[in-house]
Amino acid sequence: MKSNTFLFLILVIIAAFLIFFEPQYGWQLRNKLDANFNGGAIDENNLAIQNATLRAEIAKLNAIKDQLPDKSSSYIRAIVYSRYPLNFKNELLLDAGENEGVVTGAAVTFGNILIGKIKSVQRDTSVVQTVFDSGFQSPVRIGSSGAEALLRGGSLPTATLITLKSEIAQGDIIYSASPDFPYDLPIGEVESVNISADKLFQEAAIKFVYDISGVQTVLVNKIR
Repeated sequence: MKSNTFLFLILVIIAAFLIFFEPQYGWQLRNKLDANFNGGAIDENNLAIQNATLRAEIAKLNAIKDQLPDKSSSYIRAIVYSRYPLNFKNELLLDAGENEGVVTGAAVTFGNILIGKIKSVQRDTSVVQTVFDSGFQSPVRIGSSGAEALLRGGSLPTATLITLKSEIAQGDIIYSASPDFPYDLPIGEVESVNISADKLFQEAAIKFVYDISGVQTVLVNKIR
């Protein structure tokens, strides 16, 4: 490798000399070196690697630019790591952890919509328990009447324990009412209303305006 480099330097000096004193022959030699000398191929390889790296960065930024939320002193911005092909809906892995101020139990939002809470925290990463996890539960309210309900997570989350006298309808917004989260964060909307199996309560299927598998950036609420 050293001998090749030394040879290349000698040829560059000769080419420079010829270009200055004998331009016709000098430029011919320069073109030949550019086309054939192995050192030139190495430079091209390095450029190709750098170009590929930059293109990957640009692709990543283009993929998430529309999801990047505004900066806020009340939230920590985090990017969701891909877990392909095991893209489970019940958990998300974030690139922010203790070092960024993330704490267990903090609300996690996407486009100002509550999608879950912090389940566990490491130094540089954290795990989100989403509303699609069967263990997720949280008090919520529904519609302009503020009907009380319990959000039960799962592959098909539902709002349960709604009293029979509560007036709720398709399209009503379901929003957070837990002391653990910022109040009135939207979660979804009522898709349909049914009576529970024991005939004591109403239940509401929930329509979500996002696809959890497509979420690439989130905000984590700062708990003070």
